[in-house]
Amino acid sequence: MARPSDSDPVLASRLVAAGDGASEIPPDGGDYFDADRLDEARAAATDRSRARLWWAGSVLYRRRWWIVGATVLAAIASVAISLQIPNRYRAETRVLMPEDGGGGLMASALSSISPTAAALLSGGGAGFTRYMAILSSPSTMASVVERFDLVDRYELQDEDHPFDAAVRELTDRAQFEVALDFDYLGISVLDEDPETAAQMANYFVARLNERNIEFQSSSAADNRVFLKRRLDQANADLDSAQAELQSLQERSGVVEPTAQAEALFSALAASQAEVATAEVQFQALLSQFGPDNPDVQSARAGLQAARGQVDRLRGGAEAGLPGLSGLPRVQRQYAEVLQELEIQRAIIETVQPLYEQAALQEQRDADAVQVLDPATPPARKAEPRRSLLVIGATLSVGLLAVVLALVVAWIRQRLPSVLARLEAGA
Repeated sequence: MARPSDSDPVLASRLVAAGDGASEIPPDGGDYFDADRLDEARAAATDRSRARLWWAGSVLYRRRWWIVGATVLAAIASVAISLQIPNRYRAETRVLMPEDGGGGLMASALSSISPTAAALLSGGGAGFTRYMAILSSPSTMASVVERFDLVDRYELQDEDHPFDAAVRELTDRAQFEVALDFDYLGISVLDEDPETAAQMANYFVARLNERNIEFQSSSAADNRVFLKRRLDQANADLDSAQAELQSLQERSGVVEPTAQAEALFSALAASQAEVATAEVQFQALLSQFGPDNPDVQSARAGLQAARGQVDRLRGGAEAGLPGLSGLPRVQRQYAEVLQELEIQRAIIETVQPLYEQAALQEQRDADAVQVLDPATPPARKAEPRRSLLVIGATLSVGLLAVVLALVVAWIRQRLPSVLARLEAGA
């Protein structure tokens, strides 16, 4: 005689739950259970499962025409409804990132002046994060809504806030996806008209380009304006010095200064060039970091030291050269004019390359957004996928009809006994 704990304790517990007599088994396993009763319980469970299946099959068979009719009607209705949904077309354009993060030209020009400023300018842009922020900003969305009159196009005039509703609808229809494998940003727009969808996608690129230029070129434009002003001033001073030199030569007959004076002029010109270079460095750093930055303070100290060197040369305290006051009056005038010529030439030689680099950098920023593939009107619709809608609706209604038929049959079968129990209890 086998005990349930020795043969199959799990099955024994199921038999207890099934109420087939095994509930009389003692907790310690007793001798009131054998393998024959196990087989009988298994057979009974199988018979009950088959009975339930046959019951469900008979219910579905009796209700077959009702189920088929509901499914067919659902298919017809889904086809009719799907045909009422307008076609939508998705137009896409792709833009590339610039080859570097911006500031490369200006950074190379300033590398000899300030490594800190060059590192700042060549630090790179924010990548696609900047592009995504610009495209998804409320101002960009609002400009697209206004440009294409989307309130009327989306028929949102009856909304409490039509413009905001149009912005939300456009946000749902526009997609901005980054393909990191190929390093491009895809901009796509969904619309009922393929031509309008392409125009909206391309307009997003235009707005991206405008805003990106506004953000990226501001620093380069400021540097270019400052350098242009300084270059114009140096050219004007050079012309004035040349005219003064010519006038002095005509009045005095002095054509060439002494060798010692030439050495003084060269030293003064070199010192003034250092002053001009230090001034450019100081102004560039000041415009980038403000007056409290350590690099700005260091540049200010360098500028003051360069100016002190010029003052010492003027007084004759450097390299054993005589000061300007020690030269004859005419020679001193000649020296001053010649010195001004050398200073302005040195300033122009320093500032001219920087100005050209700034102008090139500003132009490069204006072309920062590179369009890989402009949006064109799509030939095939993107949605709705009517076949999937019809199949999904038909299968859903068919399954719902099957479940409903079984539930109704089960309620009808159980209802008399439930009512009888309620009456007996009353």
